[in-house]
Amino acid sequence: MSFLSLTGRTWIWPKPLPKQEIQGETTLPWWAEVLLERRGIQEDEAINKYLQPSLSTLDDPLIMAGMHEALERITKAIQNNEHITVYGDYDVDGVCSSSTLVEFLQKVGAKTSFYIPDRRREGYGLNLDAVKQIAQESQLLITTDCGINANQEITWASQNGLDVIVVDHHQVPETLPPAVACLNPHRPDCAYPFKDLCAAGVAFMLVLALRRHLRDKGHFDERPEPDVRELLDIVALATVADMVPIHGTNRILVAAGLKRLRQNRRVGLAALCRVSNTDVPRMGATDLGFKLGPRINARGRVAHAAQAVDLMLTHDPERAQTLASALEHANQKRKLVEQETLDEALAKVEAQKLHENAAIVVHAEHWHPGVLGLVASKLVSRYHLPAIVIGEGGKGSGRTVHGLNLYQAMKNGSDSLLGFGGHPAAAGLTIEAKNIPNFYHDFSQAVVSQLGEPPFYVVLEPDLEVESQTIDFKLIEQLEKLEPFGQGNPEPLLVMRNVEVQSKRLVGEKHLKLSLGQKGLDAIAFDFGTFMHKIPDKVDVAFHVERNVFRGNERLQLRIRDIRSSEE
Repeated sequence: MSFLSLTGRTWIWPKPLPKQEIQGETTLPWWAEVLLERRGIQEDEAINKYLQPSLSTLDDPLIMAGMHEALERITKAIQNNEHITVYGDYDVDGVCSSSTLVEFLQKVGAKTSFYIPDRRREGYGLNLDAVKQIAQESQLLITTDCGINANQEITWASQNGLDVIVVDHHQVPETLPPAVACLNPHRPDCAYPFKDLCAAGVAFMLVLALRRHLRDKGHFDERPEPDVRELLDIVALATVADMVPIHGTNRILVAAGLKRLRQNRRVGLAALCRVSNTDVPRMGATDLGFKLGPRINARGRVAHAAQAVDLMLTHDPERAQTLASALEHANQKRKLVEQETLDEALAKVEAQKLHENAAIVVHAEHWHPGVLGLVASKLVSRYHLPAIVIGEGGKGSGRTVHGLNLYQAMKNGSDSLLGFGGHPAAAGLTIEAKNIPNFYHDFSQAVVSQLGEPPFYVVLEPDLEVESQTIDFKLIEQLEKLEPFGQGNPEPLLVMRNVEVQSKRLVGEKHLKLSLGQKGLDAIAFDFGTFMHKIPDKVDVAFHVERNVFRGNERLQLRIRDIRSSEE
């Protein structure tokens, strides 16, 4: 079956799931083992580690290159009562990694403050003006989720009496900056075996090693020793929201962090759960990625992310509620700004017929830099083309389709750029408006060189085929044994064919509520409102199955990823 779905995807059909395999199962069924095998988990030991992730199996953080130098310098700062500034990025990972370090350093008696740059005014990473300001009050600067490429700023700091320790996870340049220590698993000389930590994960490894180092120095002989497990809630949040692979060490951190989150002990996150209507006792990785994470990110997108760090660190429930409400307000504002920008971008694409090309590049000087990446993602999803959205100050963000190395394609047009950087799947640039046509031409040529001529078809590959009679809470319970899911370990995607659509209605202007099959299964299809009148009486559906709790009542719900006609 090769015809396209409503969203223009080609489906690859999985192995069917017999009804009898679900009924009465008490141990891991064969289909769950198939799911794990598809994720590269086959041996009994690997399966047991997956099903029972344990902090006791974490690798020794002292293996990480630069760790010994970092421990000695931080210990010296604590002993000499030097002021330490933690400088973090304005996204979830930057906020959470900064919070991790600040909270621990304060608990061990360090004189500590933090600095989060303004996204609009200062941009990403270390900036020299901020470093100069920090040097007036601090003797040690620790960067989190940035710094590995800040050679100029760190050189100035080292020449002016400000020592720097870098805690980062981005790609490492050929020459490291002249910091006291650079903690980054991607360093070629770093023996730490797990390379996919986010910045908060690297910060947590630093905390683990520092606590041991301080213990050996007798630091806790006359003061309580902090329980580092208290930090795992924010480490888990960053790990999921930053979309690093949820396997190995990351999966251990997320599993432990989710247990902590369900205990609802951090007043700031408890308040954020309230404003986001998150079901705390059943909180999963999806909640971190789609409820809590976006609200923290929103603060850095449309306002200042420092309040998000304040939320993580506060012990005052009233202040926590005020800060959480501010994040919720920022998220609502972000949605409005994003939708306005998306509507304008779509109008430009359609008017200029950019979707008939190999790539999309759109520009408007008034577009807010905080939503450009989100809008680019929406354009990619709608048109199945790589997209770059350029806004205020000539700053742009790009997202890509499967199979295209966006960074390399952008590099092909770099002669027209003031600067660019990023990864194969997401990248940013700065350009003068007059150079956009030349860049668009070179970028499009690079896309064709990598992928050939459009259209570029998107493939959807569900994990298991099921029948509607087999979908019940027993199936959900079996799937829950495989959590947490995330990037690189996706939530299982199920598929049913030839399902009767009992009813359909529009909810929230752009979403669809469906009743499917003989059992009348509840289903929600987010952002499928435009397909309301295109859905036939019988469909094939690709979906996730979940619990839906509303006003204390729990119902089974299908969260639909894609729909297509059942006609052969």
